Amino acid sequence: MQKNFKRFLKFINKKIFFNTLTKLHERFYVNFFLKNFFLLNIDKKNNYRNIHYINNSKNNLSLLCEKYGSDKGYLDINKSTPYGWKAHSYSNFYFNLFNHYKDKVKLIFECGIGTNNLNFPCNMSANGKPGASLRVWRDYFSNSQVYGADVDKNSLFKEERIETFYVNQLDSSSIAKMWQAINKTDFDIIIDDGLHTYEAAITLFLNSFDKLKKNGIYIIEDINFIYIDKIYKKLSFYSPELIILNDSLNKYQSNDNNLILIRKY
Repeated sequence: MQKNFKRFLKFINKKIFFNTLTKLHERFYVNFFLKNFFLLNIDKKNNYRNIHYINNSKNNLSLLCEKYGSDKGYLDINKSTPYGWKAHSYSNFYFNLFNHYKDKVKLIFECGIGTNNLNFPCNMSANGKPGASLRVWRDYFSNSQVYGADVDKNSLFKEERIETFYVNQLDSSSIAKMWQAINKTDFDIIIDDGLHTYEAAITLFLNSFDKLKKNGIYIIEDINFIYIDKIYKKLSFYSPELIILNDSLNKYQSNDNNLILIRKY
């Protein structure tokens, strides 16, 4: 009965309301209710670590994001972007996190190249620039080798200090084959900027965390308030740090402008 009702809602949303109900759900339920309920109760949840409130500051990592078309950061929130939405404020947090040792970083991996094929979920729009974030990391970590992976085989490429591979983030065997092909371990940084669902994040993490070096950092990006509590509790054994970047300049991305950071001790 419940499944049939959900199918009926999806049908009228698509055929009659042209997905307006989905947009209203995102704007009012997720971005307003869930976000504010979570933030209002944050002090009661003492197990959470690292709640950051960061506004834009000019740094060369944000500059590289604008240069290559990555949505990880911005210098000017009003500047048009190739992907069509407001960028996240991750670059400000990352600059503070990495800048003091960026010349020592040797190996970086990021899942999610940024396909511009609209048939794939979490694409970067038709005007997006695949590989934008990989190029940001390549330039910022000047002594590093950067590896990337994506489910869209047409977005794969190879250029100076960047190499990419196919992966289905929801398939453990596909992840294992990818790591076998990369044939590297002891990564300084691993970033999940892929499918952005609870299942995808957990599957990639459980099959990739062992590739991180001691004192390395694993980051899961774009965590929506819909599943933020669930994923934090699932990874509690690894002492996750929840990073909520409440950027007052960028209210349009605030519902998923969140990260989970896990250090390998």
